[in-house]
Amino acid sequence: MRLAVWPVLPARALVRALGSAAEAVVSGVVEVEPYEARAALDDGRADLALVPTLDVLRAYEGLEVVPGVALAGERSPRRRLVVGVPLDQIETVAFDPRDAQEAILAQLVLREHYGVLPTFALADPATPLADVLETASAALVDARDPVPDGAVVLDIGQEWTDLTLRPYPWGLLCARAGTLDEKAVARLQAAVRAAPPSDDLLVDGVAVYQLTLDGYAADGLDQLGELLFATGTLSEVPALPFVAAGGAEEPGGAEAE
Repeated sequence: MRLAVWPVLPARALVRALGSAAEAVVSGVVEVEPYEARAALDDGRADLALVPTLDVLRAYEGLEVVPGVALAGERSPRRRLVVGVPLDQIETVAFDPRDAQEAILAQLVLREHYGVLPTFALADPATPLADVLETASAALVDARDPVPDGAVVLDIGQEWTDLTLRPYPWGLLCARAGTLDEKAVARLQAAVRAAPPSDDLLVDGVAVYQLTLDGYAADGLDQLGELLFATGTLSEVPALPFVAAGGAEEPGGAEAE
């Protein structure tokens, strides 16, 4: 099966973990940006894909989700929020429209953690950050981008973890509905649980990412669904189509595993 993952280190750790299942559940890898992951499944470029959790919660029809496998973590692997004003004075946040998950997460943590309700405005990602901050209070930017002097940097993954005491479920491992069999699901689950430690899951020597949707990570998925429902992003907390190792869909909501 061909796997589509994001071009960030923690997602590449998932590739290595799944590749450790020597019977070749995964036979090839393509790197795509998160916003392209669902399309990679739909158009046949991939048989499995790491799909942003928000995308799955919003439109899970036609998908099946591998239980127990995810990219979850206490840090944001791609984007950070750079703030050019005092935190209680944030009025506008600039963002790339392709970064919907990070934008919604930033909105949640700013509301819940700092009591601010800024307007989110689309921005051209090619515009220099210093120019963006001349008209916006803050901006969601690539985590590798340099930050202007005097700006405050918030890791929205850390903010979520401080708020909920749970890691954020950045992506779920998905396939097209009806394409996973019992043996494939079991091998995928076994591979991530048996994977050796990886430096790509560390930040400053501390493990902040995980490849399993177990324990606190599953709780984080539950809390995300509940918060998105409470704030009107979702009209309901969906029952995600997790597939059991026996091949049948598991019952339950976003927390099902």
